[in-house]
Amino acid sequence: MGIDALGDGRFSLHGWSKALCVALFLILLLIALQSARMGVAGLIVELAQTEVDRWASTQTRRGLREINRVAGYFSDSLAFMPDNPRALEGFAALDLARVRLARVPRDAVAFTRDARLRFRRALQQRPTSPYLWASIARSKLLLDETDDEFFRALRYANVLGPWEPATQRSVLFTALAAWGKLDSVLQQAVTGVIERGARHDAPKMYEIVKSYRRFDLVCGIQEYNLIAGPDCRRAQADARSGQRVTKGKR
Repeated sequence: MGIDALGDGRFSLHGWSKALCVALFLILLLIALQSARMGVAGLIVELAQTEVDRWASTQTRRGLREINRVAGYFSDSLAFMPDNPRALEGFAALDLARVRLARVPRDAVAFTRDARLRFRRALQQRPTSPYLWASIARSKLLLDETDDEFFRALRYANVLGPWEPATQRSVLFTALAAWGKLDSVLQQAVTGVIERGARHDAPKMYEIVKSYRRFDLVCGIQEYNLIAGPDCRRAQADARSGQRVTKGKR
């Protein structure tokens, strides 16, 4: 009986060992499958991003058909990995590109909402990404949602990416569009963005400032003197002329 019991114990131990091996094999198989899915998802994103980068290098706007084609890559990537932040961010950027091409206001709003949703999902994976915060602020601006989330997104984008040119340009563009709604602290922060941007990205930063005719924000900054000088002098002359006219009417 002792021998039988020992035999049963050995059999039981052997059985548990086999079960453990099977479990470990299944776990390793699942890990391998997940790694393969992530690899395929990442490869598809790389293909899509290569197309987008090629567009940027040619400075040529693409039509809706081509945008939809590349958006299909990001959609395929998300089918393998639904929370892939790169795919979500790239897809959202194409949503905003669709907005510019939309002929029906309802479609433009729908594309913008899709972009906002995808930026938010990507932000859950990358909460310290300044560009994602800036992109959320921009999408909310397009939806005329200048609420607490909008202001928070601008602040976080500025704090997390003070020296990133793309983030600086996005924050500046969005902030100037909603300038009258910003509090004094946030306005001062945007002034800091302009000052920092002058060191490495002055021409592009000035293009944004000039599009809003906010010469008062750059005319006192030395780094902008060369490119902003003529516009600043005209703006100052117009201001003095306006003051004289106002005094004359009184």
